[in-house]
Amino acid sequence: MRALLRLAPLLTAVLWLGAPAAHAQLAEGGARTLALGRAGAALGGEAWGHANPAAWAGLGETRAALQASQAFGLSELRLGALSAALPTSLATVAVHARTYGFSERRETRVLVGAARPLPLSVTRRLDVGLAVGIETASTDGYANHTALLVHAGVQGDVLPGLRAGLAARNLFGLGLDDTADLRRSASTVPGVTVGVAYAPSARATLVLDADQDLDFGLSVRAGAEVLAVEALALRAGVSTAPVRFTAGVGVRAGTLRADLAVEAHETLGLTPAVGLEIGL
Repeated sequence: MRALLRLAPLLTAVLWLGAPAAHAQLAEGGARTLALGRAGAALGGEAWGHANPAAWAGLGETRAALQASQAFGLSELRLGALSAALPTSLATVAVHARTYGFSERRETRVLVGAARPLPLSVTRRLDVGLAVGIETASTDGYANHTALLVHAGVQGDVLPGLRAGLAARNLFGLGLDDTADLRRSASTVPGVTVGVAYAPSARATLVLDADQDLDFGLSVRAGAEVLAVEALALRAGVSTAPVRFTAGVGVRAGTLRADLAVEAHETLGLTPAVGLEIGL
């Protein structure tokens, strides 16, 4: 009985990793995006670049960000991540690292990327981004599995106040066979996201994404951000497949921004997340 109790966290995590809704449990990519229903493929000027690596091209300064989340309040499903982006004359270069899980089951990811604007005309441009890296999944008592990651994305202004984005993730996984599908983690499944971001005013932003991967159904994600005052942002969102409701706040003081978010899964409960970002 004591041995079963020790194995309970591992068995629970493995069951969720294999469940149909398990791909939604990794609350990564920044607390701001999480609070917006995980929609962000068309958001520019982001240090994370998780929803779309082209977002790095819109940064006007060096930025560093930290994030921590705990899926459904379980320490076994805790995630920690950091990201940093540095604009240069050629492109904005970025690095990203995150660790997820616990001692018996852990996923570790490291990415490097770059993004830059491509002029289309005197007044218009297309932002493009690319990120490559590796993810290692280790399970106690079993062989480790390492996956090569390749993400790419584009963003551009369609109309004044309206921005569109397209991102593809885990492109290398498209060439893997069915045997590899059984070994890799849910977070390395190939997928594509199409999104728009609309700013009806300088104090409000609406986002909408459609996300599709090879293993799960279409997920529609939407969110809204309103600046109550210059230093305080209020956020809310919703997504499908599975159904999740999100909310959060962002507080800005100079170049420092702190974000809090919470996501409510339709059956598994709450996932809190906190983020800190600073301009250097």
